[in-house]
Amino acid sequence: MKKLFTFLFLATSMICFGQNKNFLKEAESINFYGVDYSAAKVFGAAESPAQFKVAFNEINQLFITEAKKYDVSKKLKVRVSEISLDAVNQVNGAINPQELMTTDTSYTLSEEQIKQRVKALPTQNKPGIGLVIIAKLLNKAEAYGSYQVVFFNTDTKEIIQDWATGGKARGFGLRNYWAGSIYKVINNL
Repeated sequence: MKKLFTFLFLATSMICFGQNKNFLKEAESINFYGVDYSAAKVFGAAESPAQFKVAFNEINQLFITEAKKYDVSKKLKVRVSEISLDAVNQVNGAINPQELMTTDTSYTLSEEQIKQRVKALPTQNKPGIGLVIIAKLLNKAEAYGSYQVVFFNTDTKEIIQDWATGGKARGFGLRNYWAGSIYKVINNL
């Protein structure tokens, strides 16, 4: 029942908010910043917070080491001029291990918290469009990762468009398991 409710919510969100990517038609290129796990919570996992912090870094590296598989440009049909993982690596490195795990399966981020995450990204303030994927809840019991896809103005850090999404987690090993959910998110761009 929960899965059906989640599916209906996501389908309704996509219809209501439309994932209208018309703003990308005018863009020559975008800057991609990777996955920001700094506000994420993990539910039901046996691995330690330290293991997750290492996995988060390794997942972001997949955008470079397995660029064909994790090709954001191909799905968006717009050139990615820069893949800059420095900003997310910096905020992910500052994750407090004591606050990573949760017992709340309804954990999510508010619109204001999403805005704060974008403003906290240490990116260069230059004109352009940036894309970051913000992780919310990694639910091992449901084998599902929930995320927020966020396009923003790299100069002002204003959100241009964002939407909630998620993906089924699968694979062997901690990195591959949660990278599976990111792969699904990218395929749904």
